[in-house]
Amino acid sequence: MSCCPGGYCKFKFPEGPPLTDNSVSSLKASYLFLPYGTLLEKGEIIRIWTEGGKFKVVIIQDKVEVEVLPAGPESLGDKTYLPWQLIALDSGMEYEELMDWYHHPLNNSSSEPVVLIFSQLKSELTWKEKLHNLLYKIRNL
Repeated sequence: MSCCPGGYCKFKFPEGPPLTDNSVSSLKASYLFLPYGTLLEKGEIIRIWTEGGKFKVVIIQDKVEVEVLPAGPESLGDKTYLPWQLIALDSGMEYEELMDWYHHPLNNSSSEPVVLIFSQLKSELTWKEKLHNLLYKIRNL
């Protein structure tokens, strides 16, 4: 994690599912580009996090291996379509930086990058919310 000047963003996450290696730009993110790969697997419940210390529990819908070429990154295997502009936005990167990752100084040719595709978990309604919904339906009869 990066640290902010003045140390105001030194925080600790509570215990729970594993965290992603890199942060996302928003908790509504659907994609995350991980330039050095990850041990996380498809179907695993994880937490995505922002640099501000907020996190959200999601499930990995797919893990797509990426080949970095001089012309730009592209998916390996079944050639899954990847919306690179959305991936850059969700990963907090510039689109041009992502498309030119082959020439980026942090590119490591011995590691295979991946793109994680998230599926947001539906939260279970609390009893109070269920009661409010029921009262609303009764009121509108």
